[in-house]
This record gives sequence, structure tokens and C-alpha cells, in this order.
Amino acid sequence: MRHVPSKSPDLLLRPVGDGFAYAVNCSYPNSFRLLNQRQQEILQAVNGIDDMQAIAGKLSIPPETLEQFLSMLGRTEIVSFDKFSMPEKPAVPKSLNFWIHTTNACNLGCSYCYISTLNTGKGMAEAVRRQLLHKMVEAAQKDGIRHIRLRLAGGEPLGQFSSWKIFIPQAKQALVAVGCKFDAGFVTNLTMLNDEIIAFAKEYGIGFGVSLDGVKAMHDATRSFRSGCGSFGIVDTNLRRLIAEGISVSINTVVTNLNLTGLPDLTRYLIALDIPFRYSIVKGEKIHAELLDEYLSASYAIMQEAIECGWQFSKRFQFCDLKPNELAFQTCASGFSGGAIYTDGTLKYCHVQFGDDKSQGMSIFNEELSLVDMIASGEHHEDNRSDDCKKCRYRSICTSGCPVYRVDGKDPQCSLYHRYIPKYYELQAIERLRLL
Repeated sequence: MRHVPSKSPDLLLRPVGDGFAYAVNCSYPNSFRLLNQRQQEILQAVNGIDDMQAIAGKLSIPPETLEQFLSMLGRTEIVSFDKFSMPEKPAVPKSLNFWIHTTNACNLGCSYCYISTLNTGKGMAEAVRRQLLHKMVEAAQKDGIRHIRLRLAGGEPLGQFSSWKIFIPQAKQALVAVGCKFDAGFVTNLTMLNDEIIAFAKEYGIGFGVSLDGVKAMHDATRSFRSGCGSFGIVDTNLRRLIAEGISVSINTVVTNLNLTGLPDLTRYLIALDIPFRYSIVKGEKIHAELLDEYLSASYAIMQEAIECGWQFSKRFQFCDLKPNELAFQTCASGFSGGAIYTDGTLKYCHVQFGDDKSQGMSIFNEELSLVDMIASGEHHEDNRSDDCKKCRYRSICTSGCPVYRVDGKDPQCSLYHRYIPKYYELQAIERLRLL
């Protein structure tokens, strides 16, 4: 029987450095590999027609050496002697991930805030938190959920810290008792931080996701207190304090026409802090494409320089919802293993729908349905993808972007992703080359 290898139809093979190339199967997780010149020749000789004996003869390579190398590539399906697989949606979730709208109150006055209910009411009531805990325990017992994560947002969630300081230990204890891991983190503007919050975060492993629009004047122009004073100085001080205390912290920057020119300076700042950061393109509004490309390119050039000095690019940077290494069957947890819970206990598909009466939602006070049942019977936008997306090489990396903001079934930044996904892998290759 002829043993004929084939290259993945979603293979990305690009040169990088002197005589090296990277290879990655864009439909198989963690398949990225760095290849030398001889390894490239072997991979390029795989054409889906010649068998192992023929390839070995053409390349004058011992058959056992060829088999060993192709077997290694086969483990992540860069090549295959059979069919190629795709990331598949599990039948049922084993973990849950919820965005929790802890409060409508916020101490900043950001003009672009998407929360239509901002400053219209108080924080989540004790009765809602009790019911949330009840439903989480139920999910662990009834549906076999083994890990639940809450992202505590708002408004400004640290304004409600005293309530969640009580809830989090209770939740950990109750869920551990039924065999379920529990994690929580704050999605915050980081203008409220004190010794009590720091001590609590260290004791219970609480992380912080921090919104930052830029450095100094750039951040202050968009994220100011109601008095008009900018918040960057306070955020910078608090960021450095969390880092010094060894508390997990990451940055999320939404790139808009207001702050895109500041991306290079922000990139230098975040690399110097050496913490994870993510650049997301604004959704629901037009962005200047040429300027975005210019300043993103400049930022990537800064990252490349930092890689040469030992900065860990692959562990520190994320672009939008792209998942270049782990891949995914959908963009986020919504519609399968998560959603967003409002202050009154209403479960929505996504937190951007808070205040939108047109979107469906059901209450966690519904005792007939578990959280898993509610997610399954709620809205489902995640599978609405264009035919182009379904055939695209990068379909498991970008997963068509945010389901709520797709246009004709695809992410509005599709063409941008096609330019920057290969760039991401190039920088990852440069990072690997430095270690050789």
C-alpha cells in the first residue's frame, strides 16, 4: 500500500530570518513550527501524489529519517496520511464564563461608553448575588460544570468591592464543595485601589483587566473624571502597585479614531511594564483604515525590536479576538458556555445588549432552567458566518469576530486580519529564532 502524505489545506508556510521558515496549520491548535532549510525542502516536496519512497528518492534522504520527520509534523497535522481535522464544538460545556454587570455607577465620564443604562441605578442587590450562587452550584451538580469564571464589570465594579468581598469567598467554598473550581476577576478602570483590595486579591487569586486608552494625554482625553481631570496618573500608579504585589493584571485597549495615533507610545509603555495587553478594534463605528494600518505597523515594529531584547511577544500580546495558537470553534463563550448577567439577574447573550429591550433575555430567578439550559435556549448569533468565512484558511483563528457586530456574517476587520495574522506568526518565529 502506498504511503502518501499531504500538506494541510490550511498550511501557512512563510520564510523568516536567514534560511528559516515558519509552518503552521491554521486549523490545528499549537501547530506552529520553525523549520530550517532542509526541513522546508522536505515539506515543500509533499504534494499529495508522491509516496514516501518517491519523496525520499527525490531528496536523497534515508526513508527512516523522512518518516520520522513527517510523523512529527503529523502530530499537529501540518501533514497527514489520512484526513485533516477541525476544532469542533463539544456536545456540552464543562466550564462556564459570565460577564457580570455589578453596577451602573461609574466614577468616570467617558463620552463613548456603550452602556445605555450607565448611572441609572445602584449595584447588584444581595438577593441577585444569592440567586447567582444558587444557580452556579446547581450548574455544577446538575450539569457537571467543573469550572466557573466571573468577570466583574460595570460601571466601575471596584465601587462595589465590599459586596463582592463577601460573595467571592462564599462562592469558592460552595463550589469547591461540589467539585467545581471558581475564579473571579475585575474589569476595571483601576482608579479605585487600596490596601484592602490588594490584600483580598492576593489571598483569593483575583486578577484585574484594566481599560487603558493610551499614555498620559491620550488616555486623559477620553477617560476623565466627571470633574474633567484625567485619570492616567492614578491608573499608572495603581498598575505599578499591582505589578509590584505580584497580582495578575492585563490591559485592554479599544483602538478608535481618537487614540490610534498613540498606539506606538502605548506599545512602548506596555512592553516596559511587561504585562499582557490586547488591542481591540472599536466595534459599531467606522475607523480610519489607512491610519490604523500605519500605526499598527509602527507598533508591530516596536514589538519586533523588543523581541530582539528578550520580550516575550507570544505570552504578552493579543490582537482583537484572534486565537493564533489555541484556535477555537467560536469567538467567545456566548451561546455555548456563557453570557452576561445584568444587575437585576437578567441573562443576556452579550453585555453590549444591556438596556436593549429588543434582545432576548431570561432571569436567573427562573427555577425551571439551569444556567446551562438558559444559555442553550437563549439567543444564538455565533454560527451566523458568511460562506467566505467558512472556507477561509483563518476561520479557526478569527472565528468571524464578535457575533453581535458581524456584517454579512463576517468581522468588519477581515482584510486587516489577513494582513496581520501572518505578521503575528512572523514575530513568533523571530521570538523562537532568538532562542536558538
